[in-house]
Amino acid sequence: MLLATLVVISALAFFFYGGETLFGVGPRGEYERYGMPTVRVFAGSMQLLGAVGVLVGLRVALIGVAAAAGLTLMMVLGLVVRFRVHDAPRLMVPAGTLAAINGALVVLFLAR
Repeated sequence: MLLATLVVISALAFFFYGGETLFGVGPRGEYERYGMPTVRVFAGSMQLLGAVGVLVGLRVALIGVAAAAGLTLMMVLGLVVRFRVHDAPRLMVPAGTLAAINGALVVLFLAR
């Protein structure tokens, strides 16, 4: 039950953020501000693939492990970038929360 709940939360969040990153106007400016505008399309695509991967992980645990580990790494790197551009801590909460959720998913998928 916990695994399924965290998978749904992660998948929904990354479907939203991935779509927003690829097609939204706001993230374009954010990636410019971070000094890495060329990373935006790659990051958004990986977020969407990660969302699919954690869902598939409910059937194939190894895919879930890989997807959740990749999303965890992406969120940790996002925290590093936000720290380097001196963002307010409140702006780091979503990335920190999603890193923790996906880190827990790695453990839960491995325990299956």
